[in-house]
Amino acid sequence: MAQLVASRMKAAGRTDVGCVRTLNEDSFSIDEASGLLLVADGMGGHDAGEVASSQVVESMLSLLRFPMAGIPVLPDGKRLDDDGDITTLSPEEVAEELANETEQQEKEIIQKVVQAIAQTNLRVNNINQDRGYPEGSGMGSTLVGFWAPPGSTRGVVFHVGDSRLYRMRQGHLESITQDHTLYQQWLDFGSRGQPPAQNVILQAMGPVEQVTPDVRVISLLPGDLILMCSDGLTGMLANGIIEKVLLTAREDNLQEVCNRLVDMAKEKGGRDNITVILAWITAP
Repeated sequence: MAQLVASRMKAAGRTDVGCVRTLNEDSFSIDEASGLLLVADGMGGHDAGEVASSQVVESMLSLLRFPMAGIPVLPDGKRLDDDGDITTLSPEEVAEELANETEQQEKEIIQKVVQAIAQTNLRVNNINQDRGYPEGSGMGSTLVGFWAPPGSTRGVVFHVGDSRLYRMRQGHLESITQDHTLYQQWLDFGSRGQPPAQNVILQAMGPVEQVTPDVRVISLLPGDLILMCSDGLTGMLANGIIEKVLLTAREDNLQEVCNRLVDMAKEKGGRDNITVILAWITAP
């Protein structure tokens, strides 16, 4: 069943072990209060990829659940001045105040996200070190996150690895994240020579002491649909097929569509764990 998240969106999710693996190393979270959505795809097998992904999700939640401070704008365009008296703002001044508040809030969120990713990565890396793994080895996890605080008309997207986030708007599916993989690097540099394997990840949470996440802000409109997923979905279903399924999504059937995507990936072979989150943006 879809959850109302941060009074800004409806969201639903599902994770499945797939048809080949015996262990589900994926983790996900839909945090209703903060508007934070997370997907993590663990790697490591016997090196405990499921521990890495759960650690990443739990750590990010603990670090990012905080009340967002903002500039209080009183009803009807009124404001407290420096002397504590109530003054009336013009429509232009109200718009400027709200724009400044949004910009400052986004800067604070981005800074918090970058710091949380760095701390979370170190937590998993420390576990690897405690277990005697040399730098660059041991358990790890991808991470993709989406944060739309209450009242915001924009959302913050962040990721490390090859778990993805898409935005569906007016029937068009757009990939917002770009995989941190050797194959994507090959594409970026002109696709010269023999293509590398598509599943070679260049960044993950845990194996090394530092990661460089991609963090960006995207616009949100009522009716936008956010898809977050591990590569267990995108490795089985082409974007065109995913887009057709998402065209059937509505605010009241998100869980059904999540289930359909997971089931279709399993019908195609389900070679990896499959995790899907769908979030429908409601009115601000």
